[in-house]
Amino acid sequence: MTAAPVPSPAHNHDLHPPRALLRAIGALILFTLIGVGFTQLNKAGHVSNWRALSVQSMPLVFEDGADGSIDVRDPATGDMVRNWAPETGGFVRTAMRSLALQRRQMGIGSGPAFVLHRTENDKLIIEDPETGEWVSLDAFGGDNVAEFRKLLEPMETSP
Repeated sequence: MTAAPVPSPAHNHDLHPPRALLRAIGALILFTLIGVGFTQLNKAGHVSNWRALSVQSMPLVFEDGADGSIDVRDPATGDMVRNWAPETGGFVRTAMRSLALQRRQMGIGSGPAFVLHRTENDKLIIEDPETGEWVSLDAFGGDNVAEFRKLLEPMETSP
């Protein structure tokens, strides 16, 4: 006895999304563009005078060690402020390399100091006075900011 053929399910090859979904997506895109345009034109949410809020500034020179470490020095004295051993301080490496890339693109060497600022509301900002670029470090989370906060603490010395 042969089994009766099983009917195949109907195939619907209509690949057009519903019009209501397309309208909702279009409205979302339009709303986003209008919102971004409004904030850019009115400088809403943009802190351009953060320097006025700075209560502590520290110029720093970052150097890559031959062994993969990061040495941070006071540019005035050459004294070591902090050292991150190889494979530590990942966020510091990433943040500083992104700022250094900007310098390389502009033909600026690694010699000039960066400036770490602490604002009156305890936010940290790293600034490159040579390029005018700056990064609000608090946007990257507490653990990452803690790495830069170590630069504001006195360095522990081994006996």
